[in-house]
Amino acid sequence: MSRNSRQSLKNRTMNKIQIKPEFLSLLVSSKHDTFTAMELTNAYLKLPSCHDLKKVAARQFVLRNLQRLDDKGFLDKVGGEGSRATRYRLNDSFSKDCVITGKPHRPIVSKVDIASADFAIGLEEKLKVHKLELLSTVGEIEEYELIGSETPQRREHIQELYNHARDHYSKTLGRIRALESLISHC
Repeated sequence: MSRNSRQSLKNRTMNKIQIKPEFLSLLVSSKHDTFTAMELTNAYLKLPSCHDLKKVAARQFVLRNLQRLDDKGFLDKVGGEGSRATRYRLNDSFSKDCVITGKPHRPIVSKVDIASADFAIGLEEKLKVHKLELLSTVGEIEEYELIGSETPQRREHIQELYNHARDHYSKTLGRIRALESLISHC
């Protein structure tokens, strides 16, 4: 590559600016022909991918990007002298050719949050299984009581099964309480 072609490539990339796609869509939308930093910040916060941002962080992001656009010569200031009253407009030198689209703005989800959510979901599933088991055990106990009252001659054998079902009921109830306690602390 010759020196002139390298210089030409360098000039073309120097006039480019990297902008997040959400911010770019706000800039080129027809309803923002002229805008203030506050109007752009409010519009940015209303975007679905940005609703988790705090207002201060969004305002700083917008101001930084407006400054970058101004430094590259893509913005014109239209009326107003105070920082809040200043209206901006993209000038004719701005086009989609001068933009490098960056990564979208998405809330950061840490691995700890994902692991915690997976853990809680696992506990909820176990709780459902144990609650079903508890209901089944209640039905079993009620049936032993009914059959025991209908057939007194088999009472001893039925009593053993009844006692075993009650023990199982108590253990299952303990598991449910433990899971509910863990879930309430997640």
